[in-house]
Amino acid sequence: VGRLLLEEAEAAAFEHGRMMLRLEVRQDNPRAIQIYEQSGYRKIGRELDYYEDGATALRYEKTLRGDIPVATEVPFYQQTCEFTCGPCCLMMAMAYFGPGFVPDPVMEIRLWREATTVFMMSGPGGCEPFGLAVAGYESGLAAEIYVSFYGALFLQSVRSEDKRRVMELAQVDFRRRAELYGIPVNYRSFGLDDIRTAIAEGKLVLVLISGFLMFGKKVPHWVLAIGDDGDHILIHDPWVEDERQETILDAANIPVPYGIFMNMAQFGRDGLRAAITLGKRDSQ
Repeated sequence: VGRLLLEEAEAAAFEHGRMMLRLEVRQDNPRAIQIYEQSGYRKIGRELDYYEDGATALRYEKTLRGDIPVATEVPFYQQTCEFTCGPCCLMMAMAYFGPGFVPDPVMEIRLWREATTVFMMSGPGGCEPFGLAVAGYESGLAAEIYVSFYGALFLQSVRSEDKRRVMELAQVDFRRRAELYGIPVNYRSFGLDDIRTAIAEGKLVLVLISGFLMFGKKVPHWVLAIGDDGDHILIHDPWVEDERQETILDAANIPVPYGIFMNMAQFGRDGLRAAITLGKRDSQ
């Protein structure tokens, strides 16, 4: 009965446009814990003195998928560094459009070096849309950029004027090369229809999101939009949190309801939106 009730709760949550289901269970209830873990829930926390009698609660979470499978025609690749989400998404697209290509950590770092802003926040630089589009073009893909801001991006993430100068110079180079290659640039916020249209045309879309909704950190993060089922944008998220017991089940072909997708697909106080459509070079 417990399993059936759990399945009904998951189905109802999925039908109401929810991405995840979270629950608490007493630490001294091994039978319930076993049911949850066998049903795909992963432990994400522990709350002391949670119940009236002072008992400890364990917090669990599960990504809701409905009937959507994990396996897709778009290969999944898990990032091996904290700052290589963009290059990993790019490699997944390269593997899809060029079946002979096999992603690996060497190419992961190479593409990062080719697209990085050098600095970002307190660590190594992430990647911005022009650098990723140029790297994709130079790897044989057709690319088109959507970006809602004209100037250099992510400068507010560092305090040092020297670092900002380096970031600006790197982005000047990316933009010059994008213009040289004739990569189309749309200086506006993309809409849901832009993403859905690109996917319907057989393209994949690299999308900048805030990591807050995915893993609780307000950092820029790239995911790859690979499908559209009429209610959800399906994404590959290269970040798999091993410390939270995540697996590919929690990161590959994730169905994200349209409304949640558009809420997460912006970053920073100014709501920066950025995306790159990717396809075969001869398709444009």
